[in-house]
This record gives sequence, structure tokens and C-alpha cells, in this order.
Amino acid sequence: MDKFSGLDRLLEEVVEKWPAGAGVRVFKGEELVYEKFTGYASEQKKTPFDGKTICQLASMTKPIASAACMMLFEKGEFLLTDPVSRFIPEFEDRKVFRYSPRGDLTVEPARNAVTVGHTFDMTSGVTVNWHLKNPNSEGISELSDKLEKEGKYTLQEFAKAAGTVPGAFEAGEHYYYGQSLDITAAIAEIISGMTFGEYLKKNVFDPLGMTDTYFHVPEEKKDRVSPLYFLGPEGRREGDFPAIFYSPNYESACGGLFGTVDDYCNFALAMTLGEYRGVRLLSDSTIRLMAMNRLCPQALSEFENVYHSGYGYGLAVRTRMHPEAGSNSSIGEFGWTGGFGSWVLMDPEKQITIVYAHQAAPNMEEYVHPRIRNIVYSALA
Repeated sequence: MDKFSGLDRLLEEVVEKWPAGAGVRVFKGEELVYEKFTGYASEQKKTPFDGKTICQLASMTKPIASAACMMLFEKGEFLLTDPVSRFIPEFEDRKVFRYSPRGDLTVEPARNAVTVGHTFDMTSGVTVNWHLKNPNSEGISELSDKLEKEGKYTLQEFAKAAGTVPGAFEAGEHYYYGQSLDITAAIAEIISGMTFGEYLKKNVFDPLGMTDTYFHVPEEKKDRVSPLYFLGPEGRREGDFPAIFYSPNYESACGGLFGTVDDYCNFALAMTLGEYRGVRLLSDSTIRLMAMNRLCPQALSEFENVYHSGYGYGLAVRTRMHPEAGSNSSIGEFGWTGGFGSWVLMDPEKQITIVYAHQAAPNMEEYVHPRIRNIVYSALA
């Protein structure tokens, strides 16, 4: 029986039940050992889903952004232990929100400085500007709304604003999946003198031939963008992505990129193999550093869930720590997922690379991605 027959069945199940199209590529070393694209990018237009379908990558932007920022680390431009205030003075004299035993909210001086490393691993105390019911989110949401109304909503202006709002907790002591990496990207802009999009194009996209990856898709390519499929009791319907993905000036390292499976494979192979088609982004030692768990026990308990069972979190990537938690993959395989269903796995030890994409809300990650992983490792490892 074909060792990938389970993957054939899984992808057909995906497009039958959830989004109208999906695709995956699997590599062993540089060899493409499995590929399948099925269904439609747009069911209404009968546009096939293929390697050149442009997807909203959402949080699968993070591994690219992290690797790009770590290129500056390798040049000695920052240390992970550097205080963020070295680059963004608004983080000096940091304060944090605390609740008293009686439940009263107070603002007190922080014990720990926010470091660049904290912005990579989501332990900075910065949450999200989504008007969530916590005082940090409420504060940065209000300031972000003001910046947007004034036409000043950029990475650097957001980072400055975030520095003025007390942290949700002491840096390094808890994990909160928020907008910390946008602060890292703002630091990259300050160091490089470029916008983050310009910096990525020069240092990642152009060298790797990623010609269809953008924060802002050009007009002539917009017909290749897959719609988002909203899933509900009555089936799926085509729709558009939230307005935050079309912000004219905000190039989010946390989740702003659009791209294709074709392009993402080039990046993922460069990370798995260390070098791809003569292009090296980072040294092997730096790639290993990215894939080391950085969370303390308390933060790790806040990160772990059914989907992340057995994983820790490094420099904006998950990393496999405990296969016995339910996976047959190897320790140190790393990657991330996108909020609409894209997913990447990179395994330098076993030389396995997987890039997958579909576009759905909810994204069905807990069902689809672990099954792909376990089928691939059963076939190859």
C-alpha cells in the first residue's frame, strides 16, 4: 500500500468538509517526496488551488520574521538579553499591572526589564490591540486606534505606544500569545533603516526567489488570492479576511504576510537544510537556538494545550520537546501555524520539511496538522 495513501485521504476529507481547496508538499532533504493540491482556491470561480495560490499566511509569518530578525543578531546588532529600551526608550522605567489579594488593580514598577528575547518568545507582557478584557490590551488598543485615525499606525509607532502601557505581567514570567514580535520587527526597522517589508524583501524574499510573498499583494496578482472560507452548520461560504490584514502602513511580523506554498517551501527548506539553492539565511547554530524552548515552567504550562502537546516555544516557533505526548516526530522539529490553516514543519535532524495550506475559519488545525505530521513521519522517519 502507498505509504502516503493516508495523506491522500486526509486532503480529500478536508476539501469535502471544510475549505474548498488545500495543498501540501513534503520533502526529504531536497527531494520532493509527496505533493498534492486538491479542490478550489475559489469555489465560486472554479479556480484550482495550487502552489501559486496566494494565501493569507497569518501567524505563519512569524518564522520568516524571526529568522530575518536573527540575521541582525548574527551581525552583532543586538543580543537577546539587550533591554528593548536600548532601541525604544518608551520601555525605560517599565511598569506592570498587578492585582492585590483583594482583587484591586494597581500599577507598580517592574522588577524585570523587557529584553529583545522576551519579544521573540511572547513573554514581554505585551498582549494584543484587540480590545480584550485585560488592562494591557485595553491600553494598547486605545493607543493603536488613535494612531490609525491619525494615519500613524506603523510598527515603530505601535512599539513606542506599547512601551507606555504597563505590562500585563513581569517580563519572562508568563506566556501570552500577542504582538510582541511586532516590537522585534520595529527594532529591525530601527537597526536597518528600512521598513520591515523592505528588509524582508532584500534579505529573505529576493535571495530565495520568493516572488509572490507580500504584505500588500500587487493589484495584478489579487486574482490569485484565495478567499477565506467561513465554516458553519450550513457548510462553507466564501468571504474576505479581517480588515487588519489590509492596513496600509502596518507590516505585521505577527501575521501580515500573504504568500504561496511555492514560496514558503523555499524558506522552509533553507531553514531545514541550512542552505538551499546556494542561499543560507542563518548558521546552523542560530537555527538550533531558534528551536530551543525558552519558556519557564509557568509560562510553558500557559503555552501547552492539546494542539501544542509536547511542544515548547522558542524564538517565535514551536519546538518539539516530548514526542511521548502524542507525536512520532523528532525532538527539535519546529515551525508554526497560521490562523487560517497554513502550517510548516522543519526538522533539521531528520531532514523533513512539510508546508501545508488551506484558508478556513475556524482553521481546523487540531484535526488536520497533527494527522499530516504523523502520516509523514510514519512514512519517512
